[in-house]
Formats: sequence, structure tokens, C-alpha cells
Amino acid sequence: MSLGLRETRRRRSNNFRWAVFKWTIALILVGAAGWYSYRAGLELANRKVITLNDKNSELEQTVQELMELRDELNSNLEATKETAAGWESRYHKDVPTGELKVIVTDLQAKIENGVSLDRLKFLIASAENKRVCDNNPIEKRFYVNTPIYTGANDNVSFARGSVTITARGESAYNAENKVEAWYDPAKPLDFVFTTLGGKAVKLSGKLPLHKSIVVNGSEYKFTLKTGAKGFVQVIGDRCDYP
Repeated sequence: MSLGLRETRRRRSNNFRWAVFKWTIALILVGAAGWYSYRAGLELANRKVITLNDKNSELEQTVQELMELRDELNSNLEATKETAAGWESRYHKDVPTGELKVIVTDLQAKIENGVSLDRLKFLIASAENKRVCDNNPIEKRFYVNTPIYTGANDNVSFARGSVTITARGESAYNAENKVEAWYDPAKPLDFVFTTLGGKAVKLSGKLPLHKSIVVNGSEYKFTLKTGAKGFVQVIGDRCDYP
């Protein structure tokens, strides 16, 4: 009986040891799996960190390049503005405007009509502000033709008929927005100065206007201004030329 009891205890002891062994092996396997997973996760995280650091470095380099490009573009823009300002200043300096433009246009027309540059240079060099004029202005008036009216008294002559002046303008409208026969003094007029021989000199613009015509060795200065309804007043004076 004691032998059977010892055998039973021995089997129980062996079973317990075997169970402890199996649990120990299981725990070791679980721990090993956990450790492997931890190391694998750590390695993956390290790789991601390295990748992110590389991308961050690339982004920083890209940002630096963009900033350098921005600075270069700003520098080029400032240089372009300075160049544009220089050309604009030169344009305003070299390209005539206003009355000077009219003078240059007249000079070009003279050259195209065969007047030599030497002659023009001589006349320009001879020009002075001091003029010898008759100081006896003659004032006349004439009716301005419009799209709906062309009639009598539509011209005046000066210098014994050597210069004839005519004009054409846009029709005026009354308070009821109906067209009138006379011209609208607030709008530009087109004048034609015709000299003996049929040569025509044109002038356009809003009144008052000024124009000089050379004929028969004299310069005739004209001032044109608004007159009575439908009329233009012309004041002409003769001066020595040149």
C-alpha cells in the first residue's frame, strides 16, 4: 500500500513538473514573440524616423531654394522697375508732346514736302521770341458748317485773300435732345487754312486755338475762339518772317 502511495505521489510530482515545464516554455515563447515584435516595431519606427528626417531635410532644402529663388525674382523685379522707370523717363524726355509734338509733326511734313534740313535749321536758329508785328489785329467771324447745315458766311479771308479759313463741327442739341443747325462749342472743330495755290493746312481741337501761317513772306498769327451762336471769332495779325 505504501508502494502505491509513493507511485501516485511520484506521478503527481512528474505531472506538476511537466506542467511547470510546459508553462515555462509557453511563457518563454510568448516573451520571445513579444521581444521579436518589440524589436521589429522599433526597427520599423527607426526606419520611419530616418525616412521622415530625410524628407524633412529635402523639404528644408526645397524651402531654402525657393527662398533664394524668391530673392532672385525680387531682385530682378526691382531691376526691371528701374529699367522701366529709366525708359519711361527717357520717353517723356525724348518723345515730344503737346505743342512741341505739333511742331515736330509740322517739321516732318515740311521735310516730306521737300524743304531741306539746312533751311529748317537756319529758320530755327533765326527764330527769336522778339517779333516785329503790325500790332493791328483784324477780327472777323464766320459760320461753322455742321452735318445738317452748309451755307453762306462759312469762311473768312486774310492777307488780301491769301489765307481763307473754314471750319466744320458737330451739331448741337437742344434741351429736348433735338439736333440744331449750329455747332456744339464744347466739342472739337476741324479748321482748314487754304492759301493761294490751293495748299491746305489743317487744325483740329477745342476752342480757343492758335495757328500761324506763313504766306507772301509774312507770318500771320490767328487766334480762334467761340463767337455768337454758330460763329467762330478769328483774330489775325501780321508779323515779319522770319
